[in-house]
Amino acid sequence: MADEDGEGIHPAAPHRNGGGGGGGGSGLHCAGNGGGGGGGPRVVRIVKSESGYGFNVRGQVSEGGQLRSINGELYAPLQHVYNVYMAGRQLCSKRYREFAILHQNLKREFANFTFPRLPGKWPFSLSEQQLDARRRGLEEYLEKVCSIRVIGESDIMQEFLSESDENYNGVSDVELRVALPDGTTVTVRVKKNSTTDQVYQAIAAKVGMDSTTVNYFALFEVINHSFVRKLAPNEFPHKLYVQNYTSAVPGTCLTVRKWLFTTEEEILLNDNDLAVTYFFHQAVDDVKKGYIKAEEKSYQLQKLYEQRKMVMYLNMLRTCEGYNEIIFPHCACDSRRKGHVITAISITHFKLHACTEEGQLEVRVHLVYSWPVRWLWPAHWEYFDTHLLCFRSHLGGNEIKSV
Repeated sequence: MADEDGEGIHPAAPHRNGGGGGGGGSGLHCAGNGGGGGGGPRVVRIVKSESGYGFNVRGQVSEGGQLRSINGELYAPLQHVYNVYMAGRQLCSKRYREFAILHQNLKREFANFTFPRLPGKWPFSLSEQQLDARRRGLEEYLEKVCSIRVIGESDIMQEFLSESDENYNGVSDVELRVALPDGTTVTVRVKKNSTTDQVYQAIAAKVGMDSTTVNYFALFEVINHSFVRKLAPNEFPHKLYVQNYTSAVPGTCLTVRKWLFTTEEEILLNDNDLAVTYFFHQAVDDVKKGYIKAEEKSYQLQKLYEQRKMVMYLNMLRTCEGYNEIIFPHCACDSRRKGHVITAISITHFKLHACTEEGQLEVRVHLVYSWPVRWLWPAHWEYFDTHLLCFRSHLGGNEIKSV
């Protein structure tokens, strides 16, 4: 997989404690873990450079196993462990022999493909220079192999890029980078098997949300540039994090968004600086994307935005069409013979916007259904697509329309 910036892998400046530079930017790269053989764990310092993150590889890691006697003292087997990153996300940690096994398995599966050379095995202790050379070699190997789509998406490669339950039992610590409504990101360290609620609580603690604010936001998965999906409380965000190698938000597919639809309750939070800041930035983004129709208020809103008068900006924007609506991707609908519809839901209504099969809005009146709308559940639901939505609504008088 090539570096996202298209500039390949560049070595970062050497760490002040020595050791080689690391992979640059946001490509798939490996970072060595570990400490010296005799002084306990060693801290690996990660320094951000202009081209991305530089990783420092030092020493060897005790990975368990039968102890060996050296000069009368018992030592655990020492093995080098490499963290594998993709677009800034830690996917897994692997030993050299696991790379070697991967190489052999891929060669058997894709016999007609000429694979790049894997860094050779070395029977003696590795110097820091040799460690860094091996890390860069493994990095280049993964880049080249995963650039072939059929190989990168194969079961063999996907299994390799997943953490090994044999070694970590599903409870290893992982880092998740999450986008915030104000355009910044926060990195939290959680257990790999942490649920949505556990990850969200870690995020809330990291950004300083109080017990009130935490109830008005939630954790979402970025599906594409125009749609995010709220995660269920019992989902495992790390699985999504690993599966989504590319996403609309650079470096992460997880984001925190507002989860509040009543303007009356939202106004009660005007004295909450963090909540107002997040509301403001998300609203500005929604205006830019066209979800909220500012129209004749655009000039006034722009001035308030430039002056950073967040509360006044939000008070004005709440009167605009589209505020606090959830807009779903376009899809087919039996209310139209040709074309698709775009569904928009708010606390007051349910809208169907007519659009082309490519999602381009059409210049025609859309349907607006005021609540209540009665949802229909087919008697034989197992025969229907799980994404099917059925409802009935009163159109006036005694007329009822099913969609």
